[in-house]
Amino acid sequence: MAEHLLLSLLLCSLWSGLLWVFSRFLLNKFSALQQWPALYWCLLALSFLPLLPMPQLYQYWTVPSVLLLDTVTSVQALTAQPLHPSLTEPPTDTAFYWRLTLGLIAIISLLSLWRVVKQWQQVQRLIQQSQPLDKALLLNNTQLQLVPAEFEIRLTQAAISPFVAGWSRMVLILPSYISAMSEQQRQLLIEHELVHLQRRDSQQLLLLRILVALCWFNPVLRRIEQAFIRSMELAVDKAVLQQQPDQALLYGQTLLCSLKQSQAEQMPALMPGFIQSNASQSFYQQRLQQLFQPTPALSYWQKWRATTLLCSTALLLNVGCAQLSFSSPPQEWQLPVGKVPINSFYGEKHPFRKNRPHQGLDFGAKRGATVKAAQKGKVLIADAKSLNDRYGKAVLIDHGHGYQTLYAHLDGFYVEAGQTVEPGQPIGKVGSTGRVTGPHLHFELLIDGKQQDPAPFLKL
Repeated sequence: MAEHLLLSLLLCSLWSGLLWVFSRFLLNKFSALQQWPALYWCLLALSFLPLLPMPQLYQYWTVPSVLLLDTVTSVQALTAQPLHPSLTEPPTDTAFYWRLTLGLIAIISLLSLWRVVKQWQQVQRLIQQSQPLDKALLLNNTQLQLVPAEFEIRLTQAAISPFVAGWSRMVLILPSYISAMSEQQRQLLIEHELVHLQRRDSQQLLLLRILVALCWFNPVLRRIEQAFIRSMELAVDKAVLQQQPDQALLYGQTLLCSLKQSQAEQMPALMPGFIQSNASQSFYQQRLQQLFQPTPALSYWQKWRATTLLCSTALLLNVGCAQLSFSSPPQEWQLPVGKVPINSFYGEKHPFRKNRPHQGLDFGAKRGATVKAAQKGKVLIADAKSLNDRYGKAVLIDHGHGYQTLYAHLDGFYVEAGQTVEPGQPIGKVGSTGRVTGPHLHFELLIDGKQQDPAPFLKL
């Protein structure tokens, strides 16, 4: 389980890298996508596609011919070359190392999440240290109608960018240096943050930070986060100027003034603001360029086409990887009926079988005892007709990698053909159907259609 999860997480990282490269192609082809933050949520969702169960396509299950014959005319001698390492040497237990690695990843994820919590606490302390302002004096009638009743505006002495914070109870934090700005500039700043409020950008950014912290091992997610922030700010700038396009020059001056007054070391890292503490100079150049050379609006057709391209590519990956299995063949199997005496071992000869070597293990369980699946797999047969009648009522399970197990002489079934079973899941009851001398479970292990000694795989 740990091995499969770790390898799936690795595949997620590789796949998200491919998605990131493909998104760069889309951004070059459709420059308007730079102002569509939803694109990056689509990338995030598709990045975790390898964690979803993959469809089982083009899989063909076969019933070994030795189970259909009346007599076994050719059997493997006990000295034959084994097909599994555990038949010649004790299997190496690697599960501990997989679990240890997964545990270390989980610990670092929790530490990263704690860092986000500390950042949230820093924002809350900043809010508590600020002074409340009368929003009726700062917002016009239209703006007052758009904000919720519990919305607050507070003033801080810290040299930071204005920003909106909170989850359900939202607060607009304004720095004291805005008093040196003109009334029009203050309104532009407030309008910018109100657009963030309407778009719920603070909540989106908080969720994104939590996801990036938990998935710290995937560097692509941090790139997606940074790209989302840039796209978010570009989209908000465009939304503000759509309402008042004649204010582009003043808006650019306000941006430069706020950039000059804000100190990066005092700015909170968790909330969207007019100025981003970790943004590069090229980003602000792009914002200023957009003010005077606006890109065309992204049409519904372009959004639909970009989303379709991404989802189609992801679907092709899921189907293409459907045949890949990252789980290794199990080296230790569960006992099908628990700790019971074994009446006949693999290779034993008996007059009842005309001195032919026994091809499985006979567990001396009582009639009606529960028979369990030795490993996870798909039930191929659960009846008394598909195999040779000497097996009576039998269940055949395919475990992948060429491994199959047979449970014969059953008295009844708990499963049916086509069903997927988990390790230890009840599949039937011990009986005495078929060619037997009394109630017991006949258990066989087959690898690539050939019967093998099950004993080295079981803790007998």
